[in-house]
Amino acid sequence: MPETSAARRLPATPIILLTGSFFLLGALYLVGMRLSLANTTPLWLDETWSGMIATRPDWSSFWREAWLDCNPPLYYLLLTGWVTLFGDSNLMLRLPSILFVLAAALLPLLWRPRTLGRTGAWTWAALLFLWPPNLGIMVDARGYGLMMMLSTASCLTVAHLLERLTLRWAMLWVGLGTLMFLTHYYAAVLILGQILVLLYRHRLNLARMWPAMIVATPGLGWFAYHLPRLADYARDDVAWYDPTSLSRAMLNLAFVLGAQNIVALFAVIALVIVATIHMRRRQSDILSSGSDPLPLTALTAVIGFAIAILVSLFQPSLTDRYLVPLVPSAMLGLTLLIQRTPRPVHAALGMAFAFMVPVLNPTLMRTELGDRTIYGYEQGSDFIRAERPDRVLFLWDSPSAKIMDRASLAAIGGYFLTRAGMDLPVEPLVVDRRADPNAILRAHAINGRPALIWLYNAHYRSAAKDHPPTLQDDPSWHCNRGTRTDIVGSIACVKRADQ
Repeated sequence: MPETSAARRLPATPIILLTGSFFLLGALYLVGMRLSLANTTPLWLDETWSGMIATRPDWSSFWREAWLDCNPPLYYLLLTGWVTLFGDSNLMLRLPSILFVLAAALLPLLWRPRTLGRTGAWTWAALLFLWPPNLGIMVDARGYGLMMMLSTASCLTVAHLLERLTLRWAMLWVGLGTLMFLTHYYAAVLILGQILVLLYRHRLNLARMWPAMIVATPGLGWFAYHLPRLADYARDDVAWYDPTSLSRAMLNLAFVLGAQNIVALFAVIALVIVATIHMRRRQSDILSSGSDPLPLTALTAVIGFAIAILVSLFQPSLTDRYLVPLVPSAMLGLTLLIQRTPRPVHAALGMAFAFMVPVLNPTLMRTELGDRTIYGYEQGSDFIRAERPDRVLFLWDSPSAKIMDRASLAAIGGYFLTRAGMDLPVEPLVVDRRADPNAILRAHAINGRPALIWLYNAHYRSAAKDHPPTLQDDPSWHCNRGTRTDIVGSIACVKRADQ
C-alpha cells in the first residue's frame, strides 16, 4: 500500500525537529556507549572461542577448528582476516559486529524498495538500529551482526524478486542465502520462508531459475562435510538446549519483535491493536495490495518463526539469538503496520522512542552484558597471569566437553594468557557429571605450582550442580571467584608457593 503524501513528508514543526534531534543524539550516544562497552566488557565463552579460532597460527589448524565447531565457518574466516590486520583485543574482536549492524540499518536507505517511501525506509532503518536486543548483538564477537546485515540484504532482494523474477536477482538471492547459511545454519528457516512466498507469487515459474542454484554449491558442500560433526553436537548427552515450550516460544517471539522490556512490549501490542482497528475501518488488511511485495516479504519472518519452533520441538536446538535472521523481515512488518495507523509519523516516532529509551540507561546495558560475561574467565586469566604459575589446569564443566578435541580445549583455556604473551602449558580436564571436580583438580595439582580455571553452568548437566567449587575454602589455594552466581560462573586458583 503506497504511503500517503502526509506520510511521505515529515511536517517541519518544532516538535518534530526536537524529536529528530533527540533521536540523532540518542543514536550517537548508543554507538559511543557500545564502543565503550565493547572495549571494557570481558569476553564470555563463545566470544573467547571466536578469538581462539581466528588466531590459529596457520590455515590447517584454522580449518580444523572451524570443522570441530558447531557453527559454519564464514564469520570465523572474516574475523581471521580482521584480527590479522587489527589484532584481537576485545574492542577489535567486537568492532566488526558493530559495523555489520550499522550497515544493516543503512541498507533500507541505500537500497530502498520501490513501494516503500522515504518515511517508511527511515522507519525500517531506525527499527533495525534501535531493536533492543541489538546491544547483545553489537557487543559480541559472534556472527549475529554479520547475519543481521546479510538477512537485511536478502530481505530487500526478495522484495525485488517478488516484483520481477529474473535470473540475475535469483542468483543474488541464492548467493546471499548461501552466505547466511555459511554464517549460521538456522538461517535456513528464513530461506525456507522466502522460498514459500516466492512459490506463492510466481508458482512454477520459479523453477526456471534453477541455474541460480549453482551459487549454493559451496554452502551445500560445506554442510555435507560438516554434518558428521554436527551429529555429535545433536547427541542427547551433549546438547545444552532447553526443550521448546509455549512460554519459551513466546520469549523467542518477543526477542524477534524486540519486545523484551515492558515499554517495547506495550508499544508493539498497541501498534498491532491500532493498526488492526484502522485497517478494519478502511476494510483492508496488510495483504490487501496484491502488487506490493513488502507484505509477503515481511511474511517470511512469520513462516520462518513457525518452522524454527517446529524444528526445535522435534530436536531441541534453539536459543533466541539463532532467530536473528528473521529480525529484518519482522522489523519490516512493524514498519508496514505503522504505515497502516491513522498517523504513521507519530506511530513511527512512538515505536522508535519505545525501543530507544530503555537502552539509553548505561546501568541496564552493563547489567545485561554482565549477565552474559559471568560465563567466562577473562578476569580469572588476568589473576592467574599476575600469579605466574608453572602450568594451567582447564576444566570446562559442560556436557559438550566430552566431544571436544583436547588440543582445542587447551587452546581455549589458555587463550587470554597467550594473547598477553604468556606461554604456559595448559592441561584440559574432562569430568563426568557425577564426579567431584574439586577432588579431580586437586589430584592433578600435586606437583609444582599449578593454576586452574573451572568454568561451569549447573543449568546444563554440570558436575558443579552436585559438587560446587570448594577450592576457595582450601588454605593451600589462592583463588579469584570473579563475577558469578551459585549456578553459573568460573573460579580461578593458583596453588600457594609454600604448599
